[in-house]
Amino acid sequence: METLDITMLIGLVLMVSALVILYRCVRRKSRRQRMNGLADTLLSTNDSLELQVSKLENLLGTLSDDNERCSALQYRAGQLQDTVDSLEYRRDELERENLSLERTHDELMRSNAALVEKADGLRDAIEKNGQAVVGLEQRIDTLRRIREGLEAAVENLPAEEVPYLSQPLFSLGIQPSAQNHLTAYGLRYVGDLVPHDEEYLMEIWGVGPATVERIKSKLGENGASLGMDVIRIDNRWYRRKTD
Repeated sequence: METLDITMLIGLVLMVSALVILYRCVRRKSRRQRMNGLADTLLSTNDSLELQVSKLENLLGTLSDDNERCSALQYRAGQLQDTVDSLEYRRDELERENLSLERTHDELMRSNAALVEKADGLRDAIEKNGQAVVGLEQRIDTLRRIREGLEAAVENLPAEEVPYLSQPLFSLGIQPSAQNHLTAYGLRYVGDLVPHDEEYLMEIWGVGPATVERIKSKLGENGASLGMDVIRIDNRWYRRKTD
């Protein structure tokens, strides 16, 4: 009985020892697997770290480029700010000049309004004076005709009409410029011209010796001459007859 117990005890001890050995073997195998897994993990982590380091280096390069661009942009921003300040100063100057021009414009407008008003007044006065002069000329001409008519009737002086004297000045064939100067003196017809002498015509500006000779020649061709004693009634001229 005791031998059986010892045998069972030994068997139990051997069984326990086998279990311990088996456990240790299993444990060693598990540690090795974990070590292999850890090694694999470390290798993977190393690769990941190298990748991250590479990315970090690229990022640092990008940041360096960005920093240079930022510095350039800051410098450019400073230049733009200087330009803006200069433009604002110029704008203030232009605003002051514009204000001065507006004031000058207002003064000119007031002066122009005053000048326009004065010009209107002068124009009205000139028109009135011109009308008065025309009226006086017409009245003087009428009175002169009446006087000449009365003179012819009272003195009963014989006179004959000279139709050629009713011709306008251009019929003399003189230069238009000379004709304009004669017209300015109120000489519009040949009959207005013949009562005057050569000296009177030569005193008119723009009428020279050649024009006077042309007038004398043309008058002679038509039986007239300068210094004639004529009477005008309306637009008809009569030459006095002397016994």
